[in-house]
Amino acid sequence: MKPVQWVKILLCLILAGLSVFLFVVSCGVDYRILVAREHIRFRQEMPTMDSWINSPFGKLKSYVFNVTNAEEFRSGRDNRLKVKEIGPIVYRIVGFNDILDRNETNVKYRKHRYRVVEFLPEESVAPDVLNWTITSTNNVILGAATKVKHTAPLAAFGFDAALMMEDIFVTDSIYYFLWEFTRPLLQTLSRISNIRPNVAVLFNALKEKEEVYTVNIGPERGIENFFRIETLNDEVIIREQLPHTRRYDSNSCPFNVSGALDNSLFPPFVQPDTPLDIVAIESCRVLPLTYQRQERYSGLDTFRYTLLQPYQKPPGCLDTSYGVKLPDGMFDVSQCVINDAPSAFSMPHFYGSSYNWSQHYEGYTPNAEDHEAYILLEPVTGIPVTEKYRFQSNIPIPDLRRFSSRLTRFSNMMIPSFWYEFEMGQLPGFVIALMWINVNIVPHMQPYCMVLFLVLALWSALKAIRVACGDLGYAGLCRKFCGDVVTALETKFQATNDSLDVAVK
Repeated sequence: MKPVQWVKILLCLILAGLSVFLFVVSCGVDYRILVAREHIRFRQEMPTMDSWINSPFGKLKSYVFNVTNAEEFRSGRDNRLKVKEIGPIVYRIVGFNDILDRNETNVKYRKHRYRVVEFLPEESVAPDVLNWTITSTNNVILGAATKVKHTAPLAAFGFDAALMMEDIFVTDSIYYFLWEFTRPLLQTLSRISNIRPNVAVLFNALKEKEEVYTVNIGPERGIENFFRIETLNDEVIIREQLPHTRRYDSNSCPFNVSGALDNSLFPPFVQPDTPLDIVAIESCRVLPLTYQRQERYSGLDTFRYTLLQPYQKPPGCLDTSYGVKLPDGMFDVSQCVINDAPSAFSMPHFYGSSYNWSQHYEGYTPNAEDHEAYILLEPVTGIPVTEKYRFQSNIPIPDLRRFSSRLTRFSNMMIPSFWYEFEMGQLPGFVIALMWINVNIVPHMQPYCMVLFLVLALWSALKAIRVACGDLGYAGLCRKFCGDVVTALETKFQATNDSLDVAVK
């Protein structure tokens, strides 16, 4: 035989052997598991890596409340504050995950949530909305009164005299309340203490926080443990909550990050009863996700999870803020905000809260569609496809009867500062396409691939034999290896034909 024939035979035999090997391997594995094991290796070459590195990405929508009857409330003519919501005030947000260290079982990275913050005037309620003038409660005085009532109640008698130059309502631009809110009291105190003078909500909410995560990756840790947190800032307890752990059992308080997730990636093959918790860094706690229902999104079947259930009782370590017992559907975040100010988070417009807001306000319209926080998660890949992260920041006010009449009117109220919604951006089209293939093609392709491997192995073996026999065709090959049988069949058929000829004659 010529050398080229030997090459052909060798290549065919290699292809046949490889096909047999792939068929045997396919008999003992699940293609979905193979794909998942590659996904959780978290390689730099992953097609979804770029989206993760530049996350979180999306739009931050802020809403503020304008008090329309400040004079009437101050004078006592109105017993309830009338508020009008203004928003959205939209900002584009792009984060960045900087990988610090990586091995086969974990990856350590620093999360920069707000690398890009860009105002989007055309997507806001009006391009000049930041210049609009609104009236708001003076949350500096109200927050200070709450702290004084809790820490030094006897100082209440001189509190109002010291702040007699401060109005209980403040009128200024929306930009001022979001980015530059300061008062003479804060400026004075900042010179003699660690109190920060600027308490504007977005100025402080979008400040960089130290977030260094160490998370599990790789098959050795198990598919179900992919991207579950080992440590945050080299601790298992959220740093701001360490003082609480001395007073409460850390197992009953949502401060331990071990096994939680950072909300960027989740384990594959999630089931409705799979325990999922995320680190909510802006509220310095771990939030459990609650499965709600299945929902179709971008051609994918997803699981919808809520971040806070209506009327959910807060943990015992977060049910009080500076002596004020919080209603259901709220939790304390005072350890996590500027100047340790009295603060509690709820869903927007007090949706899902047992607080009777209608006793103190007019103008809120709580409803699930606009105010419920949720995440849509594709369960096979464990990739979130969208989320609307919604929370409202409130100041819980105690009974202020020992204070002046202008403060007493705010007794037992919850004073909203603002509320926000982070809407996750659309995933790139190729990522959605890969997810669709993983969900809809991979689970059904295994039997077809196994048949293909068998056919390919048979064809390759026959091709090698044909080449070895001088490039015979299939008919010639059949005569060569089955000559006697073919000859016998031809003789029989010939005899039958002769008999028919005789019968016809």
